[in-house]
Amino acid sequence: MVKFSCKKLGRDKGLEGFKSQNIKPTYKFLSGNELREALKHKLIEESHEVTKTRDRQEIIDELADVWEVISGLCKAYEIPIKEVEQIKEKKYSERGGFEKGLYIETLEMDEANPRVEHFRKSPDKYPEI
Repeated sequence: MVKFSCKKLGRDKGLEGFKSQNIKPTYKFLSGNELREALKHKLIEESHEVTKTRDRQEIIDELADVWEVISGLCKAYEIPIKEVEQIKEKKYSERGGFEKGLYIETLEMDEANPRVEHFRKSPDKYPEI
């Protein structure tokens, strides 16, 4: 027998698929904070898969997976999807979307700028150069 470590959230009908392929999973069901954390990690996993797509159909499939995880997170946090859509629209109207392809290389500002502290709080996201 061969055994693999998986340690990730699976889809609700995953057990049926494994059984039909003669795969014996060990598993548990998560709820509460454990489920919320697993969904957050699943969102990262699925987002990484989007970056590996090569054609239109692949990106559609992976975006559907991302959307499914977002839907799961909304349910786990009891957030109506319409509330997320409203915030999305508000942010779009205030700051725009991502259609223009704006890519920011660096941000330079005076040491006294109040935003300096904001960027320094996230050195992984905004390394100081």
